[in-house]
Amino acid sequence: MFYSTGARHRQCNARAGEAASDNFCGEQRAPVRLRGFMKGYVLKRILQSILSVFIVSTLTVFLVYSCVPRQLVFKGDLVLPKLANKPDEYHDYKFRTWESLGYLDYVTQKEYAQSVFGNDSPQVSESLLAGASFYDKFRADFSSKGYAVEIQPVTGYLYATKDIPLMSRVLKWYRDLIQVDSVNAIKDPANPNLKRGYYFTKDWSGRLALAASGTKYKYQLWVDGSFPFLHQNVIKLNMGRSYPTFDGLPVLEVIAGGQGRSTRREITSTVRGEQVTFYTSLDEHSLKYKPTLDRLDINKFEDNYADGAVMTEDPSMMGISFKIGMYSLIISLSIGLTIGVIAAMKKDKLFDKVTMGYIVFISSIPTLLYIALFARFGMKGLGLPDKFPFMGSGSILSYILPTISLSLGGIAGEALWIRRYMVDQINSDYVKFARSKGLSQSEVFFRHIIRNALIPIVHSIPMAVIGTLSGALITESFYAVPGMGKMFPSAISDYNNAMIIALTFIFTVISILAIFLGDIMVTMVDPRISLAAKKEAR
Repeated sequence: MFYSTGARHRQCNARAGEAASDNFCGEQRAPVRLRGFMKGYVLKRILQSILSVFIVSTLTVFLVYSCVPRQLVFKGDLVLPKLANKPDEYHDYKFRTWESLGYLDYVTQKEYAQSVFGNDSPQVSESLLAGASFYDKFRADFSSKGYAVEIQPVTGYLYATKDIPLMSRVLKWYRDLIQVDSVNAIKDPANPNLKRGYYFTKDWSGRLALAASGTKYKYQLWVDGSFPFLHQNVIKLNMGRSYPTFDGLPVLEVIAGGQGRSTRREITSTVRGEQVTFYTSLDEHSLKYKPTLDRLDINKFEDNYADGAVMTEDPSMMGISFKIGMYSLIISLSIGLTIGVIAAMKKDKLFDKVTMGYIVFISSIPTLLYIALFARFGMKGLGLPDKFPFMGSGSILSYILPTISLSLGGIAGEALWIRRYMVDQINSDYVKFARSKGLSQSEVFFRHIIRNALIPIVHSIPMAVIGTLSGALITESFYAVPGMGKMFPSAISDYNNAMIIALTFIFTVISILAIFLGDIMVTMVDPRISLAAKKEAR
């Protein structure tokens, strides 16, 4: 669809004498009539990005559920070993865990009897007695449905299990991925007169918020002073529960929730017409419907929305990783491109030789080795902490070594990329023509070569983002940074399947988004693409 960079340069160089300073050969940017075409191109790239995320996520779910033996999910479980001397409870715990993780369906004889006779029916107990006709009914019903019927070793009660097909597990993951909150979300038999609807109110901080009743979450939309400033609980992503680590909490709550010790604040609120003041560690905007209020809840809340997340001192895993990753990316691009340009300008001189030595050193040794060497230098020479928890997220010193370590490889890659490009351009025809006009070396670089270098710089940004993501896995693990990069290998070693899938999904989305934005930026800075599109459109 588009002309190659090399082909276009050859065309430009052939006409260098016409306009040396015009590195794009006098081509015009896309006219108004091409805007529709460009909108189509953007839509096409969005669809391609969504398809890429779908393919990667699907493959990940397939691999996790097909290649990881289900018995291994209990590796870090602290409850199961305690049930080793209680065979019935041991078996029941295993199968219920597998059921919750989506491996199989599990039904006990008692549960089936309750579904047939009712929870409080005396026939339930009678059906469990040895020799009861319900035995045969249970076995026949579930055997005909393809279930494996087994006997509990101590009580002799029956239970049935059936593996969920792999494709069904994948479809279920996508079916449950997006959850939309609505005023009909809560079904509480104990509260049949629950009011349902939306209304505007003020939260504990006094800011205006859109709240609701009948929804899972009380606050649907609200604003505060933290990025992205406008927040919502209307649409949530559900990526399963973290098991065996983090006590089965939803994966996104583990990743996006705060860490460390809880914090408290003083709140003054109106409860049933009276102002009350209390201390709480609850994050008000996370309040969910709670069927039964305890004594403390009644003194703080005038509705059933009293179940929320706890505020903590430290940022979330996602927040810490984002901060380190963004700073590292900025350092990689700014320093790497700068020294690459200078090295090209001073080719074969001392600065260029030092730069190439650094590039060769970083590229030739294992990443973990140069990170360890840099950490040693930072700790001994600069007195910086070589482990993040030593000073915690509250100290800027904790971020210095992980951030710089993560950027070392990116600096080398960006410097090598831009140096090669600019050295190649030095021998091009339009540069020779510019020199023949009497322009100095600096003028040639800054007025012509660097102007042309804008395109390869934009091309390098997506790969820099991807390199930062992959490097975070090693860097955060080495410095014990409580971020997503450290969590990923930990999830693999702990067989935390839901966490593995969720982190893969997040990293894939970020990578593909970076590639997508990189493509859009190229269309903005390179008029050749628009011209090619125009010709293609005709």
